[in-house]
Amino acid sequence: MKEVLAGLLGVVLLAGCGTARTQADQQKDGTMLAGALRAADQGGMSFNLDQQLQIMGGDIPNGQAIQLHATASGGALRDGTAQFAYHIQQGSTANDYDMRVVAGRLYVRKHGASGWKATAVSNTTTLFPALRLDVVRETVLLATSVSPGALNRVNSGFARKFTIQPGATQVEQLLSISVEGTAERQFLKTASGEVDVYLTVPDNRLGRVEVHVSGVDPSNGEQQQIQSILDLRAAKVAVVQAPADAQLVAASDLLS
Repeated sequence: MKEVLAGLLGVVLLAGCGTARTQADQQKDGTMLAGALRAADQGGMSFNLDQQLQIMGGDIPNGQAIQLHATASGGALRDGTAQFAYHIQQGSTANDYDMRVVAGRLYVRKHGASGWKATAVSNTTTLFPALRLDVVRETVLLATSVSPGALNRVNSGFARKFTIQPGATQVEQLLSISVEGTAERQFLKTASGEVDVYLTVPDNRLGRVEVHVSGVDPSNGEQQQIQSILDLRAAKVAVVQAPADAQLVAASDLLS
């Protein structure tokens, strides 16, 4: 107990020692966070996801918005694969899906159905950006800034929260928006993002990932705002296998 309290005190003192950070300090923390993200993926984790998605503009009438609340419970991930039940709610309408991520593809079927659909997971990151640990890790390594760790209460314990400002390319990836040239410059005028990575105290394991991103898609004028929170716990997890048979579809047809 004394060692834990001493560790917590050290975190509090370090977090309070000024705000100016050298590039070397930021790179050091970024490397540490990237290592924790890799270790979590390689070692296996169970997870719960909670996400809010709001869409405005485009063809949506002024003053109105589409609000989607998605959750995933009892999920498991390991070595770039994942398996989870995905519940999505829009007003009084709800749908449940079984999902797997394997070898760069997202496999989806309606819960209770037999047939699977599949598409590139890179086109569907908006469904669960915090779960894309590969993209989060890249975001950390290419961040424009990394804050010092600040002590926070997370679930039933403590964790250090590191705030990462993502680069432009990573914001595009987290929003599943692919733009180039003039369209990209237009997008970047509206885009913003923040990724928060929490390492548990005192063992420095990945405990939570939060993704907060917003931007206007130049192709249709829709503004997306996403708040995605992933809580993780170390677990014995087998590598997830792809379904034996799945129909390849466009991302827009995946949940239909």
